[in-house]
Amino acid sequence: MATDPNNNVVFPGAPSVGLRNVGSYQVSGVPWVTGSDNLANAKVHMIEFPYVTKKLTVLNITAGPVDSSAAILVHFASGSGTAAVTIPGDSGAKTIAPGSDVIAGFHYAPILLSGSLEMNVKCKKAYISNFNGATSAYVVIAELTNIPTSRMPHLTGSGITDSPV
Repeated sequence: MATDPNNNVVFPGAPSVGLRNVGSYQVSGVPWVTGSDNLANAKVHMIEFPYVTKKLTVLNITAGPVDSSAAILVHFASGSGTAAVTIPGDSGAKTIAPGSDVIAGFHYAPILLSGSLEMNVKCKKAYISNFNGATSAYVVIAELTNIPTSRMPHLTGSGITDSPV
């Protein structure tokens, strides 16, 4: 074992996986895929990952003519005024108001019909909502780390739910 001149252990062991552990993000992520063809108007779905993500890709696969009104919204909080979303996907869908902090504060990324959004982001949950007047469909593809979700804090604050200062 490596020691310093005072015989103190310099490196007591291998680092563990974690949010600030570079090795946790340098390796290829474990693939994880889900989706829904039942995202109703003014509803929000929670996507809950089994491990912290390394990369997240969301595709809008809603059927129909290419029309900007068929956008879906990706965000990292469910939105104020929304009942707690505790079950992922269709079965846990909740109503989201256009005046919620997430929507009114523009804390989302829109994805137009047949479009996609790719982000190198660490999170344990993502939310997808729809205000286009019809039922939408999406696919979520994630690269997962080996970091347990219990190590990831709840995302909130500026850029997630609050207005920038």
